[in-house]
Amino acid sequence: MAVGTLLAGPAIFSYVPRPDPMSRIGLTTVVFRNKFSSTNPDLTSDELTLRDIPQYFSERFGIRNLEFWSEHFESREKSYLKDLKTSILKNNCKLINIQADTPGKDISNPENGNSASAVQEIKEWIDVGKFLGSKMVRASFMHKSFEEGMKSMKILIDYAKSQDMILLAENHFDLLSIPENHLELAQKMQGEGFGLLADFGNYPENIDRYEALKMIAPYTLLVSAKTHAFDDNYSHISFDFDKCIQIMEEGGFKGIYSLEQWENGPLDYDFEKIVDWMIEHVSANIG
Repeated sequence: MAVGTLLAGPAIFSYVPRPDPMSRIGLTTVVFRNKFSSTNPDLTSDELTLRDIPQYFSERFGIRNLEFWSEHFESREKSYLKDLKTSILKNNCKLINIQADTPGKDISNPENGNSASAVQEIKEWIDVGKFLGSKMVRASFMHKSFEEGMKSMKILIDYAKSQDMILLAENHFDLLSIPENHLELAQKMQGEGFGLLADFGNYPENIDRYEALKMIAPYTLLVSAKTHAFDDNYSHISFDFDKCIQIMEEGGFKGIYSLEQWENGPLDYDFEKIVDWMIEHVSANIG
């Protein structure tokens, strides 16, 4: 019996390795917006382009889940996108999402065809995302009419489904930063072609971000793991970043945390240190 027990031991107590946390960590180009000429007109050196990002993110940070901000695309021409796709594949990366902004256009603004124009532009970003191998595209702001925004979302979800894509709706310091609105949208639109993007940072002061995240976690397909201010020792001081991750994990989220940092005004941070800090803290809090 003793021999039998010993022989059975390895099977009973077999070691199951922890999944590589980097498989659940992504990074958006928003963090390095000061290195792109399109988002930093005063840039004079050390410029980044989207074609540089796959090699840079994978070699410097070990991150292969890429998120691109629409403001950083130099073109939507096929020749440019082919080069960009080649760079992604060459570096064994994948594009997980495009943060599609539509400056001057709002999917919830019914005036003068504004929402229709925004919808058309986001459709074009869905096409770009599909070509580049992404499964998700984040729609733009909803500042005006929640009802109009819902109508636009339905049109975009139907289009995303037709392209085998997923449309994401983010709390973006807009109507969806009211968690009840974000939740209502999720419940009414849930199904194929749609999900929520939960952003840790995009809540006004009168909203309890932790309670908001608890509400939307079950409907979230992608997390924008955003930080705000850091002290001189590169510790985050704006809110409890770790608690935000723990809430999402407890709420059943098993997707990717895309690292982001945003503050208004001029910044002189070492953004690589900020990314290192975020990697460390996300890794420590996910299963």
